[in-house]
Amino acid sequence: MTARLVRLPSGASLDGWHVLGELGNGGFAIVYLAEKNGQRRALKVARHRDASGDDKQTHGRVMRELTALLLLDHPNIIRHRGYGYAESGNVYLALDYVDGWTLGEWKERKHPTFHEVLRVFVKLADALVYIHSRGILHRDLKLANVLIRKTDGEPVIIDFSCATYTQAADLTESGLPPGTDRFRAPEQFRFLREHRDEHRGRYAFQVADEIFAVGAMLYELLTDPRPTEARPRESLNNPAAMPPPTRGLNPRVPEALSDLVESILSRDPKRRPVDTEALRRELAELLADPGADYQAHAHAPSEQRQPESLAGAEPAELHAPSRRRGLAVGAVAAVVLAAVVALWMLPGAPPLPGATPGPPPVTASPAMSPAPAPVEFTGSVIAPEQKEGATLTTQPTEAPKQALGPRERGQKTTPSADVCKGLTLAAAIAAGCTGAQIRPEPFTCPEGARRAMRELRWNDSDRFSLQIDDRHGTDDNIWLRPGDTVVGVVPQDVRGQQVAPPGTQFLGGKVYVWPDKTNSGMAGRVVVKFERAKLPRQEEVPVCVVVDTHADELKDGAGRTWNRDVGLAVDFWP
Repeated sequence: MTARLVRLPSGASLDGWHVLGELGNGGFAIVYLAEKNGQRRALKVARHRDASGDDKQTHGRVMRELTALLLLDHPNIIRHRGYGYAESGNVYLALDYVDGWTLGEWKERKHPTFHEVLRVFVKLADALVYIHSRGILHRDLKLANVLIRKTDGEPVIIDFSCATYTQAADLTESGLPPGTDRFRAPEQFRFLREHRDEHRGRYAFQVADEIFAVGAMLYELLTDPRPTEARPRESLNNPAAMPPPTRGLNPRVPEALSDLVESILSRDPKRRPVDTEALRRELAELLADPGADYQAHAHAPSEQRQPESLAGAEPAELHAPSRRRGLAVGAVAAVVLAAVVALWMLPGAPPLPGATPGPPPVTASPAMSPAPAPVEFTGSVIAPEQKEGATLTTQPTEAPKQALGPRERGQKTTPSADVCKGLTLAAAIAAGCTGAQIRPEPFTCPEGARRAMRELRWNDSDRFSLQIDDRHGTDDNIWLRPGDTVVGVVPQDVRGQQVAPPGTQFLGGKVYVWPDKTNSGMAGRVVVKFERAKLPRQEEVPVCVVVDTHADELKDGAGRTWNRDVGLAVDFWP
């Protein structure tokens, strides 16, 4: 019988530990802050979900993390403090409690200089040199899996649940190892395309993949003044296109640092630093630069998150931010941004400056870890595992890639494709981009989806009629906003044979909106990714189903489309 864990309230007991509160809730574990004999620890407790498709390996993930941590002892790596079993039978791992911020939160709260950012990344590179020397690969490096301790500013790498080491068994049945799609190296998606028909094909994760993830984290901090916000961003790992240089989005970035990040993110793994020791040396050389440009703050004060936005806020308020407030602020920001772009388009106007500030973020308290639908965990003390093939994050860019050239006075000018690619959705619309060439970031499917769809006899590219949002009628025009979560359903009035019977529900639908990739005349695209399905009188199973349709109107980042369209079963997308 598979062990299941009921969520524990504050004050509950777990194997002699006094639970003080929940820190985070992931696909395969729940993390609690607990106390025993005067010692506070973060307890990572294995859990099982019926839809996870992973009932046999739930405990194995936690024990895998324990095995990796038993091999490691480094000041910048989280330390284990033992393990045990809850009364329900679920295994738990006791870890050091780190009172700190995630990398993204640290960037927003401390407004670091380039030197301070480099100091952190030299420490991370040094820890990775040690990890790799022990024969271990982390495989899920991201902003949420690095904490900055408040007391001394030291970075701590956490969450080794996706790690691999010699003789470790595969965690997934898919071609790619577990991880977070935004930080995957582009060669992983290239492998999926080239081996999509090979059911036993497995991508061999390399040090080059780990180095790419470090570059992706650095890119986020250098180009995004508010990295914890859930909003569209530039794609980092599309196999066909490099993201704009960091200096192109943020002119404050020193040229040598921008060049290093560009090499780390190269589409060709051979052009990246050869190993993490080489990466550490290159970062250390830049850290030693005494130039004034490295002493500057990474982002202008006007773009930074202001401390007063947190004044007087209680932890509970930060842990459960108001979605309505975030959307309202986002709408205001979009209007302001559109006005700025409109002024910029006037004849003789100066180029639009680098990074465009977004709306003030609403983030988790340093000790809590919410799990909003469109992004990975933030603010985690020990981040729980994400579902493999983690949540798709739409990543169009948020600032101009380059300034436009001079314009002839009195002549109406249409922005170039490169400029449109460098604008946010609202700015692209305001600037008159008719077909912004924005590439959606690739994603992988949830664990167990391929197996479940094979059992359902759903083949790649099978199509079926789908009502996108069951809260509206099939003939309605609906507005969908990035980050929304919807439930789709196969209508009862469908005719003919199709793979999903009427009444099938598609759960966990996540919405993404982009300007149209082509000059088709449509305003944009709406994409919805569904990760679970429940057929009539059957259990819920993981799936990978995408609706990719047009939007006939865009407004404040949302897209309007018809509520009835075609669902597509896929192995990965796009």
